[in-house]
Amino acid sequence: MLGIRHLGYAEVARWFAGVAALAAVITTGIFLYQPDGRQAEAERSTTLKQSTPRACAGKTVRCHLLSTGIWAVVYAPLQNEKESRSSAAPIPEERDGLVFWDPGGPGLTPLDVGLTRSLLPSWLKNTTVAMFVEPWAVHEVSPDCLRSLASVSAGGELSDQQVMEWPDQFKGSCDLDLYRLDGVEYEKSFKELSRREGRISGVYAQSFGAVRASAVMPELKRTGGWVIMDAPAPPPGTRATTLMVERSLALEEGLQDVTGCTSSDAPADCRQELHRTLREMGSDTTTPTGLAGGVEEYERMTALFSLSNNMKSNKKPLREILTNWPKLSATDREVIKSGSYAFTRRHGDSQVLPDFAGYLANLCPAYKGWGAGAGSRERNPLGAALSRMHYACSVMPGDEDSAWKLPEPKDAPSLLLLENSHDPVTPPGAVRVWRKHYPGADHLAYEYLGHTKAPEKLSEEISAWVAGVGS
Repeated sequence: MLGIRHLGYAEVARWFAGVAALAAVITTGIFLYQPDGRQAEAERSTTLKQSTPRACAGKTVRCHLLSTGIWAVVYAPLQNEKESRSSAAPIPEERDGLVFWDPGGPGLTPLDVGLTRSLLPSWLKNTTVAMFVEPWAVHEVSPDCLRSLASVSAGGELSDQQVMEWPDQFKGSCDLDLYRLDGVEYEKSFKELSRREGRISGVYAQSFGAVRASAVMPELKRTGGWVIMDAPAPPPGTRATTLMVERSLALEEGLQDVTGCTSSDAPADCRQELHRTLREMGSDTTTPTGLAGGVEEYERMTALFSLSNNMKSNKKPLREILTNWPKLSATDREVIKSGSYAFTRRHGDSQVLPDFAGYLANLCPAYKGWGAGAGSRERNPLGAALSRMHYACSVMPGDEDSAWKLPEPKDAPSLLLLENSHDPVTPPGAVRVWRKHYPGADHLAYEYLGHTKAPEKLSEEISAWVAGVGS
């Protein structure tokens, strides 16, 4: 049932199916509020089964099923959870100073409060934090959709028949509208969450979460709130080609550091040799020219992207793969295979995971021009692999609701941009574009060889900034 968003079916289906789905995936210890009955009649008209949410126990975590069909999860500070275990007295609800967190990517499935806290920076440790649960996480991605994506997700050349027939198969099997959280729903859900929980003081958005946070900037401006964007993805309106080229070049620059090309005693041709190695790893001279060569070439390039998400910890395997090439060890090959599966969200048998459908459904509509690619395997082998991975984006249907639009500077709240100068996923060029659009934004920089690592060294400065704009 595609293309029926405007009839309201998607929201009704989400609301009803979400009750049963979230109960199945939510971690033990998270309890659900009883939802109101505004859509009870609509629920009874569907064929999906409903499980009754349990009463909230202990109130360390609160969950709301919003009228948009989106779940919101509210995490109380961890110290309060500990207090609740040692005292029978009820914990006062800490609704003042609620901060909304968008971790980016395709989003997180519901997590227990301890694990969630471990992912947050120290300046948020004692704050009540809320987040949305991505639709793909609480709705089963259909087997037909997963099979359709698997047929083009292993890399290698696509046959003429696949190029001709696959787009219709993809559109007919993947209800991306159901798995997507678009700008209109995001803003509506945010406002409803604020009405239920009280004023939201600000938003902490990482990576692609910054794009989505742009939808609520005018509301935060109205309420006197703030936004902190940490290593933000390129803003809406950026061409997909620009996104992929900049990301691939940032990774190659990071690999120069891994291989010692940035040291003072590095050979003069170190950078050229690294590029030659990448070109050989990503090229397949036995097949016609195309995106990312064959399956093995695609796996090597996507594994490099996967390992670069935490380049600091993965320096050793990255260096060994690049220096051992072309005589890769058994360990090198295993690291490449597992890394590629992680980055392209596939099982070992090449079947795709549901969050790949969520990733595509949410990321692709934010940028235009996916079909243009990001350069040839010879000139930009890493970019060619990114183009191949996002092949589905070039045939994905879109509408005005699924697009993201940047608010005007006059509608922006207090804004702090955190720039990671060594980020291989969202390179610093993205921060510069955000700063150009919002010249009044404040800016802090840090260095981390990887992606979305909350900058602990800036905690005091960030806390002072939040206190300043909130006073």
